[in-house]
Amino acid sequence: MIKVGDKLVDNNLTREELLERVVIKKTTNRDFDAMCRTIMIGFDLSHLYDAEEQLTNSQAYMNESVKLVDKYTGDIYGLLTLSDFPITVGSPIMSYEPEIGKYLSRYNQVNGHSFILDKRLRGLGFDLKMLNFNLKFVTDNFDFVWCGVEATLKSNNYWERMGFIELFNIPVATFYIRPLSKKFLNDIYKKCGNVYGKKIDYNGRRVGDD
Repeated sequence: MIKVGDKLVDNNLTREELLERVVIKKTTNRDFDAMCRTIMIGFDLSHLYDAEEQLTNSQAYMNESVKLVDKYTGDIYGLLTLSDFPITVGSPIMSYEPEIGKYLSRYNQVNGHSFILDKRLRGLGFDLKMLNFNLKFVTDNFDFVWCGVEATLKSNNYWERMGFIELFNIPVATFYIRPLSKKFLNDIYKKCGNVYGKKIDYNGRRVGDD
């Protein structure tokens, strides 16, 4: 689930005021309730229980996820939930690209399950800073990050610019991976090259036919 754009905290603070207050930190187990509220608001869920169920079922790394938080009030203005949620479970890849799905299942992977940012803080680079904030944990333990983006969100190559590769899409969503090493990128290039007939450069973009 990816969504960048809603107002997550109901207050009248301006962008300029928020910039003086927010810092990026890792989440902790104590943030569970606040993370659930953020997910509920960010994804327009009907009940807090729905957010609790999603956060629990995704097996979130509660001490390794990332929040953009008000250093005075503790309010969360951005959230990146990193989860132990394999792409073969969290997406329909086995129905659409089973060969790639089986191939990816060999690798250690982490899911960017919820990536939400308050609309007042868009366009300032917080998304990339949050994505890279806990990079040591991610690169030390995983070969790639994957995420699903709803089709209603007009990305305009946003995820490609963030270093992601489009794996496949269905009418309701597009699924991306972000390689975490050159070796994995070489491996997935060879695999995707056979399936797609496309080149992938080291910024994670497909750049044309072989």
